[in-house]
Amino acid sequence: MTDGRKALAQPDEAASTALAQRQLDAYNARDLDAFAACFGEQVEARVLGADEVAWRGRAALRERYGPLFAASPALHCRLVSRISMGAFVFDQESVTGRNGDPAETRVVAAYEVRGGEIVRVWFAA
Repeated sequence: MTDGRKALAQPDEAASTALAQRQLDAYNARDLDAFAACFGEQVEARVLGADEVAWRGRAALRERYGPLFAASPALHCRLVSRISMGAFVFDQESVTGRNGDPAETRVVAAYEVRGGEIVRVWFAA
């Protein structure tokens, strides 16, 4: 830049997309360690439209998803569509098999990736 300001580093969109896919694959494998490794230590999750944080931290993620994975042998998330924009990945998903329930749940998840890990996630279901 000619005015002396440093250009902001552009997020690696391909890396953000690959990380979103890696966490989806780990979710479908119900591999808690691989799934949790995709998220930052202080990851923050919110529900779209709600003001408060739903849960915060990798430990809370493990407490939430560990029992779900154990109780859901048929758990599967099918990616319906994906939009990637720099550090952000937006997935439309179809989830079945939660806690043995074969019914489909439609979900939109938005992931913010920084430093090679997911630091924020928003859900709409």
